[in-house]
Amino acid sequence: MEPFLFKSYDRILGIACDIESLITELQCVSNYDYDAASYHIINGHISMWLNYIGFPELAENLKTARSPDEAIRILKSSQRWKTRSPEHAGKHQRNMKQKMA
Repeated sequence: MEPFLFKSYDRILGIACDIESLITELQCVSNYDYDAASYHIINGHISMWLNYIGFPELAENLKTARSPDEAIRILKSSQRWKTRSPEHAGKHQRNMKQKMA
């Protein structure tokens, strides 16, 4: 699966490969470049990535966020992703590849 890249123009500010690292990177990036973090949230980039990695409900919930703090709160409050097995994510990726073929 492709990681989520927090970018600001041509600079990569952070890389997330799962939801735990997304929370950590979102906290770091918002401290370093609040506008870049907000941009990714408000424009739905993180929600699209969450859909891609197999978390459509969390993606939908995150669409309401308007700030990094709010997004972090939503991500932390959703415990469902913590109970998902890594096999599910791999299965979702295989299904997406089959649909695209």
